[in-house]
Amino acid sequence: MRRSVLALLAILVALSMQAPFATQTRAQEGVNIISDAARNDFPTGVTFTLSFTAASQPEEVRLSYELAPDGTGATAIANCDGTSTINCSFTLTSGRGIYVIPGAQITYHWEITDAAGDRTSTDERLYAHEDTRFNFFELTEGNVTVFYHLATEDEAAAVLRAAIEGIERTGSLEQATVPFPVKIFLYETAAEMQPAIVSGGGQGVTVLGEVLYSDTAMVSADTATLDITRHEIAHIVTREATRGPFDIPGWLNEGISVFVQNAPLPGHQSALDTAIANDRTLTMPQLNSSATGGSAGTVGVYYGQSGSMVRYLVETYGEEQFAELLRTFKAGSRIDNAFETVYGFDQAGLENEWRGFVGLPPRVAAPTVTPAPDDEEARGEATSSPGDSDGSASSGGSDGDGGGTMIAYAIIGVLALATLGTIVYSASVIRSRW
Repeated sequence: MRRSVLALLAILVALSMQAPFATQTRAQEGVNIISDAARNDFPTGVTFTLSFTAASQPEEVRLSYELAPDGTGATAIANCDGTSTINCSFTLTSGRGIYVIPGAQITYHWEITDAAGDRTSTDERLYAHEDTRFNFFELTEGNVTVFYHLATEDEAAAVLRAAIEGIERTGSLEQATVPFPVKIFLYETAAEMQPAIVSGGGQGVTVLGEVLYSDTAMVSADTATLDITRHEIAHIVTREATRGPFDIPGWLNEGISVFVQNAPLPGHQSALDTAIANDRTLTMPQLNSSATGGSAGTVGVYYGQSGSMVRYLVETYGEEQFAELLRTFKAGSRIDNAFETVYGFDQAGLENEWRGFVGLPPRVAAPTVTPAPDDEEARGEATSSPGDSDGSASSGGSDGDGGGTMIAYAIIGVLALATLGTIVYSASVIRSRW
């Protein structure tokens, strides 16, 4: 008898806790959904529309949506008009922190709330964003799919093999796996790819590949197509290997992808060779600056030096220790702390070890000047280190907290080449196939 009483009390308590929310979840009577659709507005975004009739005018119509795989849930109030038939719409514009790129999948539903607070929710729907300019074909092996339009099936198959090779090579280096489907969109030229990506590149910079979300790579076939594929796929593996509270340094992320290529891109290697010959390699603050990898004057040496420093770490200390570094980042360590924990030196120490390896003297940091209390001019001075006087943008210190870890926006990785001063790697000047 006592158990029955306790069970009844438990039920009553549960019902009393739910009671305040009952009016919020009770569906309205007389709501009839006429249409529920999503219109592709490529390249600007997507417009969601809803038409319905209701016994009374709605107080609010709200769209709830989630952009997979990396986006979080969000809601937006729709614009509505009409009386007997109510038409509502909301346009999700790509930009301002939310990017709608080909391959993006958006799960969404509508919530219609009346003046009494009663709410009707529509069924959840899935919208897949597409590049409407082309009719893409698909080629799949394992968990990798290549989407292509003008390339031949043999060319797409070569990209597919390079992607699988990149996953295997990066996964072995980082001791990581990719458990989800991976999408690659293959474009004929960087110019053709431009409307489908986020990064526009800086003046004199051509973006050849990009990974924004952790399951989708954009690749152009302008030059070194298979190495661009390996580069971008490596970003996807690295993101999975280091997904944690902080981002890894951008130069390390890009350096891994360069290391996984079969060879550096020609413009990158020549820029590094010139920088070493003239003792003009990038400082750690410059490598940690988000501007360096997007400037025509520094993009080549940025990728070349990042790849060379990763190669130095791997070939000098081994793959196991390198994988341990990434695990340390994933566990939540800050940049310099991670390097000190695994290798016994910080980023500045790594720079000087690498400089010695390529035949350069160690870099001596400029002394920090302590201004006098009444010296306003001195108080505003910034310290710099040798090599910063070439006008290259730099920001942050050697122990950054995630600042400068991405080339632009929320991008995981971008592969770019300078298009001024040397050979122009674009369809207008040079067009090479693999």
